Amino acid sequence: MRGPAPSYLLSSTGVHAFESLGVDVSTTRAQRRRFACACLDWSERRPHLGGALGAALLKVVLQRRWLTSDLDSRALSITERGRKELRARFGALV
Repeated sequence: MRGPAPSYLLSSTGVHAFESLGVDVSTTRAQRRRFACACLDWSERRPHLGGALGAALLKVVLQRRWLTSDLDSRALSITERGRKELRARFGALV
């Protein structure tokens, strides 16, 4: 059995980046669940951002329609708008 996933710290630049996306970092940090940690994706077998910060980010990108969720599964799809925003904001090639 493995130990708990490592926790992440957020720099002041990171706080600004998340807040500019609409994530209230102070409120998110005050939640009872872990703030930010690695979470292994069961299908991709790659870690993603877990904890309260990951959940808050997911909520924002779904509200902005950068991602859509499949009604019959936990699968997410990136929208064309999401591709443009991620490319413009982060240089991400998705």
